[in-house]
Amino acid sequence: MHMLKLLKLLGGILLCLIVSGTVPHTSNAVAAVTSDVERRQEIQLIVESLGTDPPVESVKEQKARIRGYINLYKEKTTLIKKEIEQLGSALEGVTGTEHSNSASSSSLTGLIALKQQKELELVEARLLLMTAQDVVSQLDRYITSRETKDLLFKAEPLWNLSTMSKEATSQTHSAAPSRSPGVHQTLLFLASVTLLFYILSMLPRVREFLSQHRRSTNNMLYIVLISISESTRISRIVLGCTATLAMLISLAPFVFSDLVLHTAAILVIFFYLLLRLLLSCVLLRYQPTEDDSKPGIIQSGKDEWMLYGFSLITALVIVLSSVNTPRIQISFGVLLSSCLFLIWLAALFMFCRYCCLSLKPRLYHFLRLPLSVALIFMAGLEILGYRNLIDHLTLAIGYSFIVFSFALLLYDSIEFLMQLFRSGKEWLAQHFSLTLVESKRTVKTHKILGFFLKVYIVFGALILVLYQWGVTARDNDRLQDFFYQGFSMGGFVISPARVTLALLLFVVCWPAIEYFKQFLNRGWLASAGLGRNDRETFLTISGYLGYAAVIVITLGIAGVKLTGLTVIIGALSVGIGFGLQNVVNNFISGLILMFEKPIKKGDWILVGTTEGYVKKISIRSTIVQTFDRADVIVPNSELISSQVINMMFDDQRGRLRVSVGVAYGSDTNLVMRLLQEAAQAHDQVITDGSTPEPRVLFQAFGDSSLNFDLLVHLKDIDLKMRVRTDLHLMIDKAFRENGVEIPFPQRDVHIKGGLAKVKGDT
Repeated sequence: MHMLKLLKLLGGILLCLIVSGTVPHTSNAVAAVTSDVERRQEIQLIVESLGTDPPVESVKEQKARIRGYINLYKEKTTLIKKEIEQLGSALEGVTGTEHSNSASSSSLTGLIALKQQKELELVEARLLLMTAQDVVSQLDRYITSRETKDLLFKAEPLWNLSTMSKEATSQTHSAAPSRSPGVHQTLLFLASVTLLFYILSMLPRVREFLSQHRRSTNNMLYIVLISISESTRISRIVLGCTATLAMLISLAPFVFSDLVLHTAAILVIFFYLLLRLLLSCVLLRYQPTEDDSKPGIIQSGKDEWMLYGFSLITALVIVLSSVNTPRIQISFGVLLSSCLFLIWLAALFMFCRYCCLSLKPRLYHFLRLPLSVALIFMAGLEILGYRNLIDHLTLAIGYSFIVFSFALLLYDSIEFLMQLFRSGKEWLAQHFSLTLVESKRTVKTHKILGFFLKVYIVFGALILVLYQWGVTARDNDRLQDFFYQGFSMGGFVISPARVTLALLLFVVCWPAIEYFKQFLNRGWLASAGLGRNDRETFLTISGYLGYAAVIVITLGIAGVKLTGLTVIIGALSVGIGFGLQNVVNNFISGLILMFEKPIKKGDWILVGTTEGYVKKISIRSTIVQTFDRADVIVPNSELISSQVINMMFDDQRGRLRVSVGVAYGSDTNLVMRLLQEAAQAHDQVITDGSTPEPRVLFQAFGDSSLNFDLLVHLKDIDLKMRVRTDLHLMIDKAFRENGVEIPFPQRDVHIKGGLAKVKGDT
């Protein structure tokens, strides 16, 4: 007991020295305090600057910087908590000793002072964290109020633009808040994706792969690539050139700043081709087709020109609202933009009518009145001067369509992605000479991955659309925090990001274990000189260890603390005491079978009424395949506690008994010689003296025959049935050649008085 307390004392002193060695020097501490003071002053200046009505973009940048401080203070708080816990453990070790000396007193004083210092640092870090979080809330409220104010800004009505002077129009235009929707980032994304699909459509192997593995023609990815590849050569060239130029414009806008009209023309052509492609492909995606060989086509005539016209007007609206045209008078530019927007509303109504009638005719009767009211309301807002609100609505409509189209592309590409995953798995298996694992006997990980990818695509598209339609920056931050930080439930922190990473690891590693076992079996284990049964045992144990490691690592990445599983383990221990005795018994019996090896894979056994070959030995049960090719699942506990006959326990050799009867009056010496010669002539009968020689026994005088038994030992008892058949054929041939008769049962039937009795009755 004293020795244990002395060890605690030494451990406390050592921990004190280690912790004190990790404490920053005075200069580092002063630098840390100075940085905290500077951050506090910076946060205070940001709060004071809100009174000057700063622009929203600068406030968002300041908010992002403060959120970085929040993450820093959270990490600092967690680190200080761990240090305080370590110091508390050290204090318990020092104060728990009975012997008091100078060393223990000095270490106790140092630990107490160090713990107080750390507690003070924890209070300061928490105070700074709360201050930063309050400031972020203030910035969110300011951003929301400022965006709402900008959104509801009312400019001059449309009828006043033509009568206003140039100076008044300029003042009104300058008073209107500027809204930057991130045109260059959106343009870069659209141009990059367009170029990607353009390149993929030009590759014959990609088109062949899609044609072979598609399930139906209503696949967005297949429709887009086929539409690009089967278009005219001029259309493909123009699409590729305009997409490349659009990417250059988004990457280096300053180079094209002096070429406004040329830039506008390029962007109009690019958006026109892109919108026409997406609109036609979405319609074909939901249009029923009778022929599965190729997707349907848009009807020609006025419907085709309606699609082209709506795409052109939409492209003009997008470019005119995003490209600055300083050579055009401001009032004329706004008037032109408003007139074009009203034309776009009419084209939108006609195009929606066409879509409803071509896809769902009944849907148009329900949507005609709400759609008309909504478009008339938007036209009224544009005429009254609420152009910021109109810009927001039109941007939200266009953004929703873009998100919907690309979400369809991603959703339908999951089918080909899973097929590509299976093809890659087949290629790897063929490259390393491995056997593909049967999907019926394993977890279908590719289906799990496909399902969760589709769920993420749907939720991601929904979140993006809601954000564009009015989800505030505060809500966006909450969504990001929810995705990365997760939520707490029952003491466990569930993070969607960590769960996604864990799921990806599980999908990749789970099927890889089977292939790794095959790789070991054909590589290292084969060269190690181990027997087949030893290799089977090693592979089975390593497989279960691999599965357990994957489960533990997956749970750890998903955020499940293994220390929190103690409650579950305790509940399992109680369950084992009541209802899981058989499960544990079979588990322990399986381990005994694998290591002790009373039976092995391929052995011919007889357990109870079941006779057959051992097909597989697992942890819980053993599969025995009967001679009728039926699989019998036998619990491992039955193989341990019951009597089991193993025909091939020590070696492959075994004894075979062949019984035969001959007719009374036959030459018994001749019969015994013929049986002996038949046994000696078979290649599977052992005649080298390592086992008893073949013997013929005269067993009994039967009812109809003289009964003989031929006893032979075989080299491989697994061939018992075939050897028995061969010996029967050889014995029958020898008996026929030597005139030995094999009798059949004979019975004498005596009828007494039966016929006279029948005659007397008649």
